Amino acid sequence: MIRKSDQLYQTAAEKAYEAISEKIISGEYEPGKRLVRRQLAQELGMSAIPILEAMKRLEQDGLIEYRAHWGSIVTIPTIERVMDMFTMREALECQVARILAVKATEEQQEQLLSLAKELDKVRYEGTDTEAVTHLHIKLHLEMAEFTGFPSLLAGLQKNNFQWLIFNATRSRRLRANIQPYWHESLLKQIFQHDPDHAEKKMREHIYDAYNPILEDLQQIH
Repeated sequence: MIRKSDQLYQTAAEKAYEAISEKIISGEYEPGKRLVRRQLAQELGMSAIPILEAMKRLEQDGLIEYRAHWGSIVTIPTIERVMDMFTMREALECQVARILAVKATEEQQEQLLSLAKELDKVRYEGTDTEAVTHLHIKLHLEMAEFTGFPSLLAGLQKNNFQWLIFNATRSRRLRANIQPYWHESLLKQIFQHDPDHAEKKMREHIYDAYNPILEDLQQIH
């Protein structure tokens, strides 16, 4: 996800990547939708070259996939993909939690807690799914960034995009038991300076999202 402060320095390919990825994550481009380069170029007001570059990166990030005799489509979730993706997410985010438990500064803790409170408020109200998506990505990526390890940030960025696609494709049933302070409570547990405890709470947090998605996909397949 490209930050607003970097937007002035974006290339045409980066702008195309951001525009297409946002449409995929928001659900405007649903899984299985065919993405035609010429049509995307017309829609975004760009030439075909940056669109091609953006689509190569989208494929690398798992947002789109290529099908022979058909072309590029938005990634379709499968049980195997969800399980594989969540295994990687668990490894990445549990490590992030362990590191933050011992090295997060007071300033970083305050910044993350403020963001978590905002996310929980918007999520609980349930009136702005785009804001929830944006805040969710921002929170988890900032957590990874504050570890000081770029590889964790890069891995989580790719994995989080995939998670949002899979999350958007599960059944549209309402979840009646949305916790009002879900992310704020998680961070408070992480900041108790106990890496083992932080890892445990992060794993619980991840599987709170994983299990409903897997259950829905099993019903579909």
